[in-house]
Parts: sequence; structure tokens; C-alpha cells
Amino acid sequence: MLSIVMPVRNGADLLSEQLDAIEVAVGALNEVEVIVANNGSTDQTESIARSYQHRLRIRVVDASRSPGINVARNVGVRAAAGERILLCDADDEVDPGWIEAMTAAFNEGKHLLAGPIDYRRLNDAGTRQWRGADSASVYHAVGFLPSGHGANVGFTRTVFDQLEGFDESFRGGGDDTDFLWRGQLAGFKLHEVPGAVVHYRLRPSLGDLWRQSFNYSAAEAQLAQKFSSDGMHRRKATAPLTDLWWLVSRAPFALNRGRRGSWVRRLASFCGRLRGAVRHRVVWW
Repeated sequence: MLSIVMPVRNGADLLSEQLDAIEVAVGALNEVEVIVANNGSTDQTESIARSYQHRLRIRVVDASRSPGINVARNVGVRAAAGERILLCDADDEVDPGWIEAMTAAFNEGKHLLAGPIDYRRLNDAGTRQWRGADSASVYHAVGFLPSGHGANVGFTRTVFDQLEGFDESFRGGGDDTDFLWRGQLAGFKLHEVPGAVVHYRLRPSLGDLWRQSFNYSAAEAQLAQKFSSDGMHRRKATAPLTDLWWLVSRAPFALNRGRRGSWVRRLASFCGRLRGAVRHRVVWW
């Protein structure tokens, strides 16, 4: 059995598009279930998910005991019947070959997987320019171990049980990286699965972009606090000056509609690192 776990909180607007995509990816496969881990939604998320029960082997589980994506992931995985787990998000769209590619990697004996994120299908050129890329995949997060995106990872129950699940203290960022790093430190290699593509929806407004970038960078400090004893090194002492110089020298970007998002993202990251350093009491600029 393969279990697809989808953490969701108030995802009614886009949930159907993801479930339609999953239905295509499932195709004629029988041993696939979908677990919608409902993290306290107050919209129509649950009723929309249940409306697919005649099209998918789908269950909605209550993950409302506390807000947080890792809370929902843990509840969803623990409720799942499968020995093989895939994670995706409610506002993206999996590619038709996603399940097939991930299953092939599991069949080769791999335990910890990550696939590519594609930004092209669901985002216009201007929004992609803010991110500075059209796609992403496995990368060395903050100069330490490889990581992937929580919207497109897979793992066996052996990994999940050995790690005792996701760390629920991570909120707003670092949640997936922490799990994948702990998996590697426990001896499970992170394998990239090029054919397992998820089409990712970027934040469409400057406010959303600011909040996401701020939270992601603030979480770097929490990762540094947790993994410094494992060999994660803090940024160079000159890194804040380099960041500040970039922001000042490219301040005109803030006036340019096409480049404004890139500048806002860098400013949010700069401020997020400072906030994270204070919050987690680590030298992380």
C-alpha cells in the first residue's frame, strides 16, 4: 500500500485541482490511498475531500489538535495504512507520472526521496521572476546536508518511525529540512527522483512572499541551534554586510514592478534571519 498524505488548512479554493491531479496520477493503480490531514479548516475543505470518495480511496483525518503543518503530517502518516508514504500540498498539482516515478524508486530499495518542483505551469512569468528560477529540486540547504521540498517528498514507515515523525516545534519554515536532515544523519541517503514532478504554486502577492521568505529564513536559526553539534556551521561573519550591500545597491529594484519581488524576498530573508537569531538565541545572521 502507498499512502499519499496531504496536510491542509483552509485549502478549499484549490483542493479540487490537486485531487483531480492525484486521480490522474493514480490511474488504474489499486493500492493507493489519500489521507487528507485537516489541520483545523473552517472552510469547505473536509466536504470537498469527502466528495472524492467515489473517485479515490480517500480519508479525512482530524489533525486540529494544534496548528502547524508538521502536526498535520504526523497525524496523517500515523493514520495511513501504507508502508510507503508520499507528501504533497493541497494548493499544488502532482504530475501524471509522480506516483509511478516515486514507486519505482521505492522498488529499488530507497527509503528517503525528494522530487523536483516546477514553477512554470501554475505561475506567471512575473511571479517566477520574483523566485529567480523556473524549477527546484534537491539542494544543499544553508550549506549543510541536502534537502528537498516538503511538497514533494517520500519515505518509508521505517524512516518515519525511527525519526519519531516530524518535529512539531518547527512552524512556518524548516519543517521539511529538519526531517530530511535527521533522516540522513540516521543513515538514510536522500535520493532525488527526477521523474516525480510536482507543479508548485508560488505566493502571488508581495505580502505573501514577504511572510514566507521571512519565516523560512527565521527557521534557519532554529536549524542552526539544533544541528550545530552535527556539523552545521553558521554563516560567515561578513554575510550580513554582503546581504545589506545587496539590498542597498539594488534598492532601485523596489521601484521596478518586475524586480520588486526579488528585492522584497531578499529583504524579508535578511530581517527573518535577524529575528530567528533573537528568537532562538543563536548567532545566525
